[in-house]
Amino acid sequence: MAFYSSNDHHRQARAQRVPGMARANIAMIVLALLGMGYNAVLAVINAHVMSVNFNTAAAVEIVLQLVGICLALRIGINKTEKNVLYFFAVFIFLTLAISILNQTIFVDGLRNMLIITVFTCLGRQADEKTIRTLFVWATVIVLAFLIYELADLDGYAALFKPGLYFASSRGIEEFEFDDTGLFKNTMGFEGRFSYGIFTGPRTSSLFLEQVSLANYAAVLCILLISLWPRLSGKEKLVHIATMVLIVVSNNTRATSLLILASFIGYYLYPRLPRYSNTLLAPVFIVLGVIVYHLYPNATEDDFIGRTSKTGHWLTAMSPGDYFGLGLSKLEHLWDSGYPWLVTTTSAFGAIAFWLFVSFVIPQKTPAQIRCSYALTLYIFMNMLVSGNAIFSIKVSAALWLLIGLMSGTKLNSVASQPSAVSQPSSSALAGRPTTYALPLRQFLRVHK
Repeated sequence: MAFYSSNDHHRQARAQRVPGMARANIAMIVLALLGMGYNAVLAVINAHVMSVNFNTAAAVEIVLQLVGICLALRIGINKTEKNVLYFFAVFIFLTLAISILNQTIFVDGLRNMLIITVFTCLGRQADEKTIRTLFVWATVIVLAFLIYELADLDGYAALFKPGLYFASSRGIEEFEFDDTGLFKNTMGFEGRFSYGIFTGPRTSSLFLEQVSLANYAAVLCILLISLWPRLSGKEKLVHIATMVLIVVSNNTRATSLLILASFIGYYLYPRLPRYSNTLLAPVFIVLGVIVYHLYPNATEDDFIGRTSKTGHWLTAMSPGDYFGLGLSKLEHLWDSGYPWLVTTTSAFGAIAFWLFVSFVIPQKTPAQIRCSYALTLYIFMNMLVSGNAIFSIKVSAALWLLIGLMSGTKLNSVASQPSAVSQPSSSALAGRPTTYALPLRQFLRVHK
């Protein structure tokens, strides 16, 4: 208890020093923006200065996470962050167990949960202005590069050379039948879902690959459904315009469904039983297994094919795989989120992650309820038809800062402050003295 009380005292002392606190908030914004854009910087270096390998990219991400940890410790860990730290402690234990059982050092699952832990803690230490400013800056940057990509695809490809960068840093070979220099997975194919508005490759913007750009549009959707009444008209305009342009140029299916659900969910979610969002993950898992049994030979890159693939791997896993002994199968699971999570963290880690995502936001206000449902729908729907891209720092940094804000006390403390005109409390209606009752009695006595 002394540890938390001491940090509370230090945090209050820092809050009184306005310039220092402002620097800390700017540091959060810059850290998240670097998480989103460091691959673009490395790609330019790889294309025009020197070769960048996997170790360089990994080192940059490690540095960013260390900076995030130092920033969280500098501001001070608060009692409200205890549940997040307990969540991470579970994965420290599981990572040690999986590494020992497989006789190798395997930290992929731990790395992903560290990103969630660090940025959720930072989000709980941030204020609303910091998070909203971050998203305005991030959206403007993403929109600028998206417009550049759409207007001059050759120039965009020449600047970043995404295909060459991912070949150098991730070992993903360039597409031999394409000479644009783009990441090969951005190339469409006949029969793939498309809005038909843009005929070129799927857009990537700042992220250099199409999946993270689609996920950023989904994160914008979560932001809008969570903070809609609090956002200014200009903020709404820039976020909505960017989100729509991403969807129609990226031809993203999952984000399109999330946006459609959010239109309905804005009014529906607060009327549902609290924490019933916990049912989403089990429902999607059962759906995957059902689709696989109905379409066991479906391999197309569409909803049926992706869902069937996830269902196949879920049913094909051995008992040992559920205890973290299936690392040799990882190369087949990049597009199957649930089997990938179980394989990298064991069934215990998958359950811990499911419960954390479902309960991390206390559902006390309509805004928190909307955010909680949107988050669980984004995470668990993507895990049905996609792989581990939702864990990438490129999008997770901003997302979990937002979740930290929505699950913390700062946003609620501002929202719960009494307005100039407030309704009488239950104590006042019961005839008990309230904060304004004594002055009123004195006024009546004086003017009697």
